[in-house]
Amino acid sequence: MDRHFFSSLGGAAFPIRLRVNGAWVDAVHSAVAVDASPRTGSELLEHMSTKISAAFMAAGVPGNIAYVQAFAIACQLGSDKLLNADHLLSVPAGEQIPFQQALDISIRGTQVCFHKTTTYRAKGRDELTQVVDLGVTFSTQCSYLGWGDTWRLEAQVTNAAVRLGGSLERDVLLTSDELITRARLHFKVPLAPRGFWECVTQIFSRLAGLLGKRGIEFVVGNADDLASLPAVARPPQLDLDGLDEDFDRTALLVCVRQDYGWWNNGGAEYQSVEGHVIRDNYLLDDELQFKAYMANGDARAGRQASLLLKSRKLTVGDDLRPGDRMALAPCTYRFAGEYLTQAIHAAQSKATLLPDLEATLGGDLFRYNMTNHHFLTLGDANILLPPLKAQLLEYAQGLRRLERAQTCEGSAPAAELPALRRSVDTLAHAHHLMGLSVSEQITEVKKRLVEAVVERIIEAFRGDVVRATRVLAALAYAEKASQHVVIQGDGGPQFLNGHDETRQISLFIRPPTRPNVPGRAFIKFYSSQKTRGEHGEVRFGRTTFQTDRFKVARMSSFSFWRVADDDEHTLVNAWYSGKFALNDSATPPRHPPLA
Repeated sequence: MDRHFFSSLGGAAFPIRLRVNGAWVDAVHSAVAVDASPRTGSELLEHMSTKISAAFMAAGVPGNIAYVQAFAIACQLGSDKLLNADHLLSVPAGEQIPFQQALDISIRGTQVCFHKTTTYRAKGRDELTQVVDLGVTFSTQCSYLGWGDTWRLEAQVTNAAVRLGGSLERDVLLTSDELITRARLHFKVPLAPRGFWECVTQIFSRLAGLLGKRGIEFVVGNADDLASLPAVARPPQLDLDGLDEDFDRTALLVCVRQDYGWWNNGGAEYQSVEGHVIRDNYLLDDELQFKAYMANGDARAGRQASLLLKSRKLTVGDDLRPGDRMALAPCTYRFAGEYLTQAIHAAQSKATLLPDLEATLGGDLFRYNMTNHHFLTLGDANILLPPLKAQLLEYAQGLRRLERAQTCEGSAPAAELPALRRSVDTLAHAHHLMGLSVSEQITEVKKRLVEAVVERIIEAFRGDVVRATRVLAALAYAEKASQHVVIQGDGGPQFLNGHDETRQISLFIRPPTRPNVPGRAFIKFYSSQKTRGEHGEVRFGRTTFQTDRFKVARMSSFSFWRVADDDEHTLVNAWYSGKFALNDSATPPRHPPLA
């Protein structure tokens, strides 16, 4: 895609100009291009996958299938065979050169229409000599009598036409020299339409072989459609130099006529089975499955947002029995495991485990240390027992009191501030942190609290750093894997920015009972959230509500992980439950633009 669409990235000297639903996406038209226009091939792939899948989902295609099919269609933008297939139709004249290319993509419901236009001009002259148009429409439809879990993806040629102008037209029509011979050999002009069809069959065969391998069924439009004027018309305002109504009106038009019926090269069926997408009985790769799963979650969350706007209240994560909590489908747990495995590998390669632990645990270790809430427990006790780190905890509590007093979060009178500062200064001196600002001291104390947790866990494993590291990795990444990946993939909401959250992590370690028997650790994560402050937000998929929209907005979630000595991290159980009620605020929900 870099080569075809982005000349600045080492692509072609004349990159393809790309327009999607009327908006230009290429650098040539940057002045009118959409916001956040893709700058690389990978960004373009994700951009198109997102736009197409959103349209498919809005038309009723299941979210995971919609994303996989959209990805298959978007991948065609990197296909040399597809993007160059129209070159087979050009007249092989040695005195003309390719000039400009434009690809117009129109996304309508369950259809995605590609229309490629290529212009040629005479060497050393500005005169257009030839224009080649080729259109392909991709579409999806439900299979098996309307059952919603199987969808067929097809590609249909809808446009194949060549227009000859200037010297080429005159030579083809009025002369019998070598050029007309070559043109007739290429097009079989002016033989019966089935002669030209032999040329176009090369394109159909080429595309059919290509798209069939990519999981798309290929069919050919009927003769009436292909011969009609709409079939040979191109999208308007392509902004190609020299291409206008006068050229189209005066040029010699050669288009496809078909003298036999429909054909295809086999079906490509996508089926959703227990949250996984299967294409023609083969399970898709893990990375694509994960993206499809998250896309399905966005679609489900969008339906939840619509229901909330309609009924003004919503309960999520519960089954039909009041008060009961519904566990998430176990078939979705594998996505949390895969996410956790990838996060651990990334941390190992970049040596970021300790900083990630500090980001995950440091703030709450500091926040809860002066309360009766045991944020992180080992067995049944607070992991940082006061006798073990009494002076560090005292220092953290003093900093927390001073922080609250300075930010008016607490209720300390102004007269108490000097005493608080003196106490903190004394403790800072004892910990060799004199001279640092309060915020710098807090940052350093958070790091030391996390380091104390690491020491306690290594002690609990009797100095076995390897086993301890597995648990530490789970502490750093497992909560996000379960509460963000699994819950978000289920369509659950996300609380953002200024929200009040209560967290609790319980760690249980079961050492090996005898040699060659793996030990195990179990980690339980619990979170309770509600909106707070003017910046609080709740996001359902692509719809975001500000905190002032809610009378009630709260959610609790739970996950239980097993960490075994064989390096397995397994999500055993997860659930979430939330209640939301809107007030009469006029602040509308926010819908971010498609990526």
